[in-house]
Parts: sequence; C-alpha cells; structure tokens
Amino acid sequence: MVLEDIISDRMARKHPVDLLFVSLLMSSVAIWGSYYVFKETTSILSLAFVTIGLMPLIHAIFVEEEEEEAEELGPASGFLSRHFDIIKILTWFFLGLVLSYAFWYVVLPTAKEEMCVAGACFPAPLRGKVFAEQEKTYAFIAGKLTGLGGATGLVTGLVEATGFATRDSCLGKAKSLVGCTEFIYANNSVVLGLAILFSFVWGAGALFLLGWNASVIGVFIGKEVLEKDWMAGLLKALGYIPHGLPEVMAYFIGSIAGGIISVAIVKKKYKTHEFEQIAKDVLFLLVLSYVMLFVGALVEAYFIVG
Repeated sequence: MVLEDIISDRMARKHPVDLLFVSLLMSSVAIWGSYYVFKETTSILSLAFVTIGLMPLIHAIFVEEEEEEAEELGPASGFLSRHFDIIKILTWFFLGLVLSYAFWYVVLPTAKEEMCVAGACFPAPLRGKVFAEQEKTYAFIAGKLTGLGGATGLVTGLVEATGFATRDSCLGKAKSLVGCTEFIYANNSVVLGLAILFSFVWGAGALFLLGWNASVIGVFIGKEVLEKDWMAGLLKALGYIPHGLPEVMAYFIGSIAGGIISVAIVKKKYKTHEFEQIAKDVLFLLVLSYVMLFVGALVEAYFIVG
C-alpha cells in the first residue's frame, strides 16, 4: 500500500515529473524484492510488480480522462491537447524505468550475489537472473536491430509466419528499405495491438508492455556503458530518439485510447451521444498511433539499411 499510494492522481497530473522518481523507486524495490522471492523469474516478475503498483494510479487517471472527454467534447484532432497530461505522465514513467534498468544492469554483480560499496559488502541480485529475458531479447535481435517495439521471438515468429518480410530484410544480404520497414512495422504493429487490447481489457494493462520495452532499452544502454563508458551509453540513448519518439508516442496514444473506451463501456455510456463522440476520438487516435508507428519504422529502417 505504501508504494502504490505514494502519489495521488491529482499530484501526478500537477507534477508529472514525480512519476520519474516513483518509477525509479518502485522498479528498484521490485527488482530486489522479486529476486529474493522468485529468483528464476525476476526479469518478468519485477515488471509485474511495477505494473501492479501503478495500476490504481493510471486507472484513476483514465477515469478522469474519460470524464473530461465527455464534458469537453471537441474535434478528434484536438484530443492530444485535451489529454496531454497523461502523455506526460506515461513519458516520465517510461523514462524512469529506462534509467532504472540501465543503472541496475551496470551496477549489479555477475558472479557472486554480493555488492561492495566503500568496502562494505552485502547480498545483491545477480545481473544474469534479473535481466534474463531482456538478455534473450538482446541476443535474438541479431546484431543491432533495436526497435522499441521489442521484436521478441514470439512476435517475430508470428510476423514471419504470415508472409511478411523477415529479419533478413534488415540484416541479411537481401536487405532493403521497403522490406526492413515492412518487417519492423509488422513487429511493432503486433505490440501496439497488444498494448491497445491490454489497455482495453485491464484498463491500465498496457503498463506491462510499456515497462517491458523500457527494460529492454535500459539493458541495451547498460551494455553500451559496460562495453565502453557512460558517454557511450548516453549517445546510445540519444540514438533512439529519431525513431523511438514516434514509436513510443504511438504506444502511449494507443494505450490511452484503449483505456478511455474501456472506462466509457464500464460506465455503460455506449447508448449515449457522449459515447459516439468518444468512439470517434478513439478511432482517430488508433489511426494516428499506427501512422506514427509507421513513421518510426521507416526512420529506423533507413538507419539500419543505410
């Protein structure tokens, strides 16, 4: 109860940057706590703990967003300006997780369950256990295909099974801008679809997918720091911005759309004029999110192929 009540929805909307520190604190506690409870599943369980901790806050904000949407009806194109608060909240939450996972990836030991600071040693989680699934994703993404969509084996397998371009379109001899864009977009579209579905079914369920993507990026940055230095890690993070910004925004917008329509249905507004307007806005957001996702895929493919 302490962590999930550390910040209220009103405080979050007034000071969204607080979510940066909340996600840093909550993810750190989740990493250490889950390691000593279920060591073998720490990499996933820690994200589940973060999601559970922030679910009440994000759900409360979704409820407020839906009420504001019903009261302040306007053109769909003005939706983002009317609901920019939650985008800022999700942005700080995402950045906090990236920083947290990057930091702990660099700091945690690899061989002994022991960390020493200023001569004082104490038990600590092992890096290999805490980031096991993220490491698998890193290994799976052959070479440097680092899309924020989290191109895991499952998603990629689904895409390749449907006849879309394969990873060779980006990294093989037959690589091309069109094929690589198609591959990245197809992978990220599946993830965006899941984010929308999770948000619709569980209200703030997309938090888990956002957290997963943040953790993978954090590991990528952490690896760069360990292999080179902190400046290289910073440059790695900045390198994600050109394609990462539209991709992450697409996930945020899709999640918000799913959450708001979910709240409207729960409140049984589907027979009112308000619901018709909300549905139109949500449809606009869904289209916008996939357009932004395509822009991100095109930019990323350009850098990979070029």
